[in-house]
Amino acid sequence: MISSAHWRAGLRVLRRHLRYAGANPRKLLWIARRSLALAREGALAGVLERHRVETLQYADYPQWCARYAPDGAVPAAAARLAALPARPRVSILLPVYDPPVRFLAAAIASVRDQAYPEWELCIVDDASTDPAVAALLADLGDDPRLRVQRRATNGGIATATNDALALATGEFCAFLDHDDTLAPEALLAIAEAIAAHPAAALLFSDEDRQDEAGVRTQPFFKPAWDGEWLRTTNCVLHFMVVHSALLRELGGLRTGLDGAQDWDLVLRVEEAAGRARLVHVPRVLYHWRMIAGSTAAAAYEKPALVAAQHRVLADTLARRGEAAAIEHGTGGWRLRYALPEPAPKVSIVIPTRDRVELLRACVESIVARTAYPDLEIVLVDNDTREPAARDYLASLARSGRARVVRCAQPFNYSALCNVGVRAAQGEVIALVNNDIEVRDGDWLRELVSLAVRPGIGLAGATLHYPDGTLQHAGVVLGLNGVADRPWIGTPHGYAGPYGRARALREVSAMITATAVVLRERYLAAGGMDESLAVSCNDLDLCLRLAAIGLRHVISPHAILVHHESASRGYADDPANAALSRDEEARFAARWPGAADDPLYNRNLTLSGRAYDLAWPPRTRITPDPA
Repeated sequence: MISSAHWRAGLRVLRRHLRYAGANPRKLLWIARRSLALAREGALAGVLERHRVETLQYADYPQWCARYAPDGAVPAAAARLAALPARPRVSILLPVYDPPVRFLAAAIASVRDQAYPEWELCIVDDASTDPAVAALLADLGDDPRLRVQRRATNGGIATATNDALALATGEFCAFLDHDDTLAPEALLAIAEAIAAHPAAALLFSDEDRQDEAGVRTQPFFKPAWDGEWLRTTNCVLHFMVVHSALLRELGGLRTGLDGAQDWDLVLRVEEAAGRARLVHVPRVLYHWRMIAGSTAAAAYEKPALVAAQHRVLADTLARRGEAAAIEHGTGGWRLRYALPEPAPKVSIVIPTRDRVELLRACVESIVARTAYPDLEIVLVDNDTREPAARDYLASLARSGRARVVRCAQPFNYSALCNVGVRAAQGEVIALVNNDIEVRDGDWLRELVSLAVRPGIGLAGATLHYPDGTLQHAGVVLGLNGVADRPWIGTPHGYAGPYGRARALREVSAMITATAVVLRERYLAAGGMDESLAVSCNDLDLCLRLAAIGLRHVISPHAILVHHESASRGYADDPANAALSRDEEARFAARWPGAADDPLYNRNLTLSGRAYDLAWPPRTRITPDPA
């Protein structure tokens, strides 16, 4: 249901879009087309919910900034500088083309005001037509750290940036847009991160946006490296610092990709350097200016942007030798990966006991709606007693629509899954609860295409409640205890902060109500831990798979209905609750660092609603005032 609060949030967003669109017919047409597409997908309520939540979620961001991330003098700067084992020079690459002069002056001033002195600013004026720009650059003074060059002709942002790279002498290069600003501690925080990670090839920070009056808003508190999310959007953005030797080895920025050149660079750096050398600095070090004509204001103001982004994705797939269809919709870019030829056999393992109405809905929906060429259903019968359920199991076995494996013991979810996997004939396992219902026939193809890729552990589905609201899209370790699910109960189409909920993305853990994994990878991790009978067994499996070098993904394109805990009841049963508490305690003792989820920013709370601000941040940016 769309409430008045949703409509108010939607009107605020619409006014902002219209303000930036002005009277441009192309931009107005984009707004109309997008609104209609969201309505057709049934995603309009979710989009409005996102804007309603974000308006409230970060309404106190100015107060948070004043307390924990102020712009101004950097506390303990001298002591922090003295503690550095080395002071690598950072060359800041600043391409310039006809910005508002006051914003360009602010950008340059933000570099000059850095608490870290080992920098140089390499400015290339890309043949600006505004004489005030040339006048400003000619009047910068004689600081030897300032290097200024003017191009005779306009070559575009990539060419101008590469010219700035040619001027650079620093060990690292950083990127700054001509109307944005750096936080005063930006380079000092980067130098500290380099000291902590001497092999770093790329470092990136959190960021926020500032309006034309300089008011800071819309913080982007990023996860650690998320290679899956990066494949469909540039989630690295600013502040980005790259080792100069690698940047030159890669040829700098590629031309012909204006608006997507930095995304292309990040993907190429990832390939060349490897994930271990890509470092996230969880601090707001960059302020992205929202003005008409900037990507921060509205992507549709870049007329060639969609074509450039498509080329970035196509080239990335070609370099990596991967086959995928590239699609673009209201949720952004999607890569629909190809299945191997022939498609691998999938064993759908379903633990079950009694509750024939749930099992029937689950099995019949799989059989009737799943579009996959080679699958079997393995039902692990945990001592079913109800006559109707026993009759149904027998009929499935007789018809050959499913194999039934008996496991008569006290309920132990881990043991039931392990029994089913051992009996499975497929090289791919789909762990499915008996209270799952299939409505989208493409779910298994999507998850298998992800799970068979190198380095992937579990590929999980997005699960909805029967009313269509969100039930599961991965978990955040450490949230509200051992772990919790973000965005529960939000409507279809809800994108979440930064659009993360509608993106294919990495997660540290998930529930396994619907999750796909290669059988050999499941067994290599030791399968489910049978000492965790009820709780945390799926989280434990995720962490053990991660310990052998695998990462987990959640797809927003595989959506199933979960009648949550309908087959066993909720944990408010005293016996279930006591067992759950004991298993949660043992899980926490086994994985003492799990509460610091790398894919959940330390500036965000672990108590209450996911993605709210943490007061104070778990990584202290400045000392908490007394």
